Amino acid sequence: MRFWLFLFAFFLVILGALSFNLHVFNYFSRIDPVSTAQCTPVSGIPGPEDIDIDRAKGLAFISSQDRRAKDARGAIHVFSLNDPLAAAGFRDRTGGQPEEFRPLGLDYFEDGDVRRLFVVNEAGPSIEIFDIEENGDLTHVETMHERRLMSPNNILVTGPRSFYVTNDARGGREGLIANLSFLFRLGSGEVFFVDDKVWRLEAEGLKFANGLAMSLDQKMLYVAETAGKRIQVFARNPENGGLTYAQTISLDAAPDNITTDNDGAVWVGAMPKPLSVPQLMANRNARAASEVVRISPDGEVSTVYRNDGSEISATTVAARSANKLLIGALYDEKFLFCELPNSVD
Repeated sequence: MRFWLFLFAFFLVILGALSFNLHVFNYFSRIDPVSTAQCTPVSGIPGPEDIDIDRAKGLAFISSQDRRAKDARGAIHVFSLNDPLAAAGFRDRTGGQPEEFRPLGLDYFEDGDVRRLFVVNEAGPSIEIFDIEENGDLTHVETMHERRLMSPNNILVTGPRSFYVTNDARGGREGLIANLSFLFRLGSGEVFFVDDKVWRLEAEGLKFANGLAMSLDQKMLYVAETAGKRIQVFARNPENGGLTYAQTISLDAAPDNITTDNDGAVWVGAMPKPLSVPQLMANRNARAASEVVRISPDGEVSTVYRNDGSEISATTVAARSANKLLIGALYDEKFLFCELPNSVD
């Protein structure tokens, strides 16, 4: 008798936890649209998961992957903000290297004559480093990997061979255990700081560690916790890359990639209903809601864009340059090219 009472109580606890987390992830909530931007879809680039902008040249680097095609190789596109219809923006710039390539997060780096693109390669798992040629083509320079890097997601570059990288979940993001860990918001995500050949764990216990961004003065590091629905802010030691927890910024959506604009604001590509995302893999007609959040330099959170997924589904990134905003997605074969009003500082 006691065994059955224990089993009944156990299932009640599990059902209660499941119900609570479904509410946390807005599973039953209605999505009210918000749009402070005029957006136009740009088709022809599948799965534009991450975007980073060279603002001086008006070029957006876009990581692309057809995630529904099992053996498809990913690509990096270079899209001109000043000439959106240029044909060069729709061809892969990597020259076919590396051969196995499934890109996720990327980051643009420039220092004097050095122009490089760092890309997370899910196929490695590894970090791929490319030199950027004058015409925007990419020359593969190096592959970096480490045994602890099992599930890399996003990257933030601090030097020619130094960067932060997130391990979203220590055991990997695929499989039943990974899905349950996300659903019950368990903390196994990590942030590594890499300086040449030294890999150092700087943050752990994160609830699916995802996007990375840095303040303009390079003293603060922002880390997106997708399952935690929040941005963790760390004070950064510019001398050695060390991180110290500073504050938490709570959101009402699950953040993916994050970027910083020239004004120091943080732009967040987010998913109001993240539990709707897995259905997109098998069903091209399925939709998952999208949201773009802006966090001002003083920490004020505002929603710039929200849609039920009919315009763009499962937003993963928002990157701003002046009055232009690019919004990427996980599965759609398009991204949004938006004009921001002057009221968005």
